[in-house]
Amino acid sequence: MLTLLEQIDKGTLWRIPGGIHPPEHKTLSNQSKISRLPLADHYLIPVPGVGENCTLAVKVGDTVTKGQPLTLGEGFRHLPVHAPVSGRVVAIEERASNHASALPVLTCVIENDHQEKWIESVHTPLSLEQVAEMDNDDIIRRIQSAGIAGLGGAAFPTHIKLKPVSEIELLIINGVECEPYITSDDKLMQESCDEIVRGIEIVHQLLSPKRIIVAIEDNKPEAVEQMGHALNRSQLPSHCARVSKIPTLYPSGGEKQLIQILTGQEVPSGAIPANLGILVQNVGTAYSIAQAVYRNMPLIERVVTLTGQNIAKPGNYWVPIGTPVEHLLEVGQFRGDANAPVIIGGPMMGYMLPNVAAPITKGTNCVLMPSEQEVAPPSPEQPCIRCGECAQACPAQLLPQQLFWHAKAQEYDKAASYNLRDCIECGCCSYVCPSDIPLVEYYRVAKSALRQEAEEKKQAELAKQRFDSRTLRLEQEKQAREEKAKQAAERRKAQMTGSDKDAVAAAMARIQAKKAAEAQASAGATTEKPQDKVAAAIARAKAKKAAQKTSSETETETSEQPASQVKGADNRESAAVSQKEKVAAAIARAKAKKAAQDTADTTEASQAPAQQGAETAPLSQKDKVAAAIARAKAKKAAQAGANDQQAATVEHRDEPIERTGETAKPSESQSASTDDTEGTEKADAAAAKKAKIAAAIAKAKAKKAQLDAGASDEPDVMTPAEDIEANSPEAIKKAKIAAAVAKAKAKKAQQAGAGDEPKAEITTDAEPAKAEANDDAEAGSPEAIKKAKIAAAVAKAKAKKAAQASAGDEQLAPSESQTDIEDFADAEDVADTSSPEAIKKAKIAAAVAKAKAKKLAKAEAETPNNEHKD
Repeated sequence: MLTLLEQIDKGTLWRIPGGIHPPEHKTLSNQSKISRLPLADHYLIPVPGVGENCTLAVKVGDTVTKGQPLTLGEGFRHLPVHAPVSGRVVAIEERASNHASALPVLTCVIENDHQEKWIESVHTPLSLEQVAEMDNDDIIRRIQSAGIAGLGGAAFPTHIKLKPVSEIELLIINGVECEPYITSDDKLMQESCDEIVRGIEIVHQLLSPKRIIVAIEDNKPEAVEQMGHALNRSQLPSHCARVSKIPTLYPSGGEKQLIQILTGQEVPSGAIPANLGILVQNVGTAYSIAQAVYRNMPLIERVVTLTGQNIAKPGNYWVPIGTPVEHLLEVGQFRGDANAPVIIGGPMMGYMLPNVAAPITKGTNCVLMPSEQEVAPPSPEQPCIRCGECAQACPAQLLPQQLFWHAKAQEYDKAASYNLRDCIECGCCSYVCPSDIPLVEYYRVAKSALRQEAEEKKQAELAKQRFDSRTLRLEQEKQAREEKAKQAAERRKAQMTGSDKDAVAAAMARIQAKKAAEAQASAGATTEKPQDKVAAAIARAKAKKAAQKTSSETETETSEQPASQVKGADNRESAAVSQKEKVAAAIARAKAKKAAQDTADTTEASQAPAQQGAETAPLSQKDKVAAAIARAKAKKAAQAGANDQQAATVEHRDEPIERTGETAKPSESQSASTDDTEGTEKADAAAAKKAKIAAAIAKAKAKKAQLDAGASDEPDVMTPAEDIEANSPEAIKKAKIAAAVAKAKAKKAQQAGAGDEPKAEITTDAEPAKAEANDDAEAGSPEAIKKAKIAAAVAKAKAKKAAQASAGDEQLAPSESQTDIEDFADAEDVADTSSPEAIKKAKIAAAVAKAKAKKLAKAEAETPNNEHKD
């Protein structure tokens, strides 16, 4: 059995699966020699690797020479780019890329000065002997510095490819050029075959392969002939290199397909040809290698095919890298309209360029400008009929139908499981599809998504590694700081003397004592006395009640505004009554305040010696009783007055007013109601006045008793003279006369305000005397005291009942009722004693009871009138 090399020497060829025979259309551009076009004014050189593995070597405003490097990098994967012309850098910005997406990429814009000044490092060609003496590393370094990449379309860095991971036995120079319309490699082999062979010799010097095959399709006979002669003239061993003609079949120019045709071996999925000991290089790449090694010339231009029926000057041209495509269309005399397609590459594997301002790159081998007869517009996509033609035409033996379904459904992982990455995007499946489905476009999108996903995973892994490294570094730094602080503390502790330790201990003791004092002070400041809380609560309640009362008075005055226009006199009387009520409320507040002060004084007095506290305690209790009675009376009088005034206001508001013309006249019923209301208001005023008089008397007596107690060393012990004077009939008689006079004045005021009685009843001196005599006869007896108590209790109940009846639905608050009950309970307890003080209080209670009874009678008399009005 023959070995692989023996089969190659015999010229054995193998067939590949699939493949198609599209129209070639190569005669449009291969009829003339390679020429040059006029230079453009501006050149756009993409620098996509800046920031990753290289940096810019120029800045805006710099002057550059032809062949000068624009980027600098030290990594082995760095591929520099060079200035294609001499001139000035006018911009470094993002411009449209030479890609189907036209995504912006960082671009260096050079303004051409048309002087064609070369960089000094480019020299005259070296001799064969000089190149043969060069070290392999020097050759690789020159190739890398020249920025040479694969010119077959992939643009993979050549210097990386020339340092394979395994030994190379077979070197294949690809001159197949199977893509329709493209003839750049064909013309290059015809016109520069010796330069290509020199490049092959350099690669042979680097890799020392056992066999070298120059593969050319049989539709290029001139290229086959010229390359054969060049090999015969070369320094290569005669048994080592040969030219092989292969059948014309698309895509036989693919790397894996060409290897299979020449060797019968199939490159495994995910592997590269170097794993099989095979290396493939393009004829254009071999030419550039020779230029870089022999002359140190960078890759700044390449042969580009301009073809198609929409261009007046088709052919092959030496085009500088970075030339805008629109400049080629202009000098080539483009004849299409604005919507005519411009395709980069051939019709099978090329892509339509969205922006003609994009530049020519190292991988651009053709600019196709077809007419509608050559390349028809895309037809509407039809549903797949599952004919299987795509599977038969696929040279990679894939399942295009399955790949299409998963790619369309964006199930990229499933598409990858069907070896999507092995697709060479040759376009055979799309070419044979009867449903006009752009299968290759779906595959490209899916591949891009998979690449992006892989890149994201890679970046995430790198970020995780950086985070872990940072966390570890911070932890190590923290441990180092802690260890350093610990060592410093140990050193200070070792150097510390006894006096230093005592000073530290004293300082710590002072700090603890200060904290304890602050805590104790804050605890003491937050403690409040119970009596302070009670006084504050009483003050808040009084303020709230006064505010409510003021608000109700304001509302009453506002509601009575229309009625005041009818009767001004009633308004003035209401204002007077309201003023009296305010005075009564003020007196009540003053009494309450005084009582609170007396309570505080009593509390202080209780802290004195036991004997003095025992003597002052009864007096404090009496003052409390007096103050409570005064507050209850003032409060009830104010409530009764407010309720009566409110009822009168409602009656005035509800009464209809008859108007004749512009003058308002009250009706007869309204006049009668008004008279009754006036009498009621005056009676209420009299009752309030009596309550205030009684409260004032009680307050004066309590104050006098307190002053007497404070002036004497023994407050509760009276002298015989004072006792006789207090209990004498003269003192009792004076008190009775004062009560009778007050009663007569109140009655007289009521009669004067009523208006129905033309003559007021005049109280003579006999009536007070009579009342005085009666009171004298009953004052000192136990029966009188008991009657006074009963009368006070009855008056209390009637007054409460009258207040409830006049207030309507309003009820007394539980706190007020409880206060009244406690006040009368205290009064009864005091009245039970037979001391002179008890007798005096009984008299006061009797007077109060009479006043309340009289007020109750008036209220009962007014109730039928109010019901009649309603």
